[in-house]
Amino acid sequence: MAKSSCPVVVGNEFCFDHEVQLQMKEEWWTAYGGFTIKDVHGRDFFEIRNHLLSHELFDMNGRKVAELVRKKFSWRITFHIYSGFELIQRRATLHLRHFEFRKKAHVYIYQPPYATRDDPTDIDNLEPDMIIKSENVNFFSLISEVKMFNGQTEEEYADISKEKAQQALGDTTIQTYLLTVKPGVDVGLMCMCAVFFNIAVKQEGRK
Repeated sequence: MAKSSCPVVVGNEFCFDHEVQLQMKEEWWTAYGGFTIKDVHGRDFFEIRNHLLSHELFDMNGRKVAELVRKKFSWRITFHIYSGFELIQRRATLHLRHFEFRKKAHVYIYQPPYATRDDPTDIDNLEPDMIIKSENVNFFSLISEVKMFNGQTEEEYADISKEKAQQALGDTTIQTYLLTVKPGVDVGLMCMCAVFFNIAVKQEGRK
């Protein structure tokens, strides 16, 4: 297995010794319904089911492996990722920050013993374990390039690119993003981070 400093949040079974590329359609930030995440060969990889304040991640066996839940009563857009035993363990907190047309989010990873759904959120004195960042967000909050990397060492974990999707799929008109995940990185975590970032940026853009 390829080595990476990226913590495992969703599951070791989603860490691979090769690069993984997944298609993420622009409909991924829809408030209701859902969509299937496919690889570049068109094979189903994950399923996302959307609800008003949460987004569930299912593997292709129909097993729910993680849930992205919006934190209530937060002045910044903040979500938690729950996974592990009965999906009650808070494994990560994702927190949007922005500066004009640059957008970024801080991701804080929890260690055992894990917080649960009813525990308070205390990240004020923490350094982010991971950063999600885009330097290219236009007036309509549309993203074309996003990087996900280690908050301390800047080791890159994944990137999202509309141009790479158009090249890989041979169609310059498609409205699809390509999520490219480095070897050894938790693909489930990167999918949850990608869904969060686009939801958060779109919501922030409506203000």
